[in-house]
Amino acid sequence: MATRQIEHLVKMANQIARNLGAGYDSAAAAKTAQHINRFWTQAMRRQLVAYWRSGGTVEPVVAASLETLEKSEHSGSEAR
Repeated sequence: MATRQIEHLVKMANQIARNLGAGYDSAAAAKTAQHINRFWTQAMRRQLVAYWRSGGTVEPVVAASLETLEKSEHSGSEAR
């Protein structure tokens, strides 16, 4: 995956988290997951999850939201 592309995805995810919850809590993580699930393509979500799983750095609230998204992808449901 292109470095510039993943940097952009990380930047957007971190901005979304800050705008929707400012701090780290389960509500902010849920809102972030919900937003990413609704407005990002599946490919974008998968790229960000793969980056994070390979040790890439994201804000803690984004990491929590990615866990939620990853679980919902595996179960076939959507994060709501």
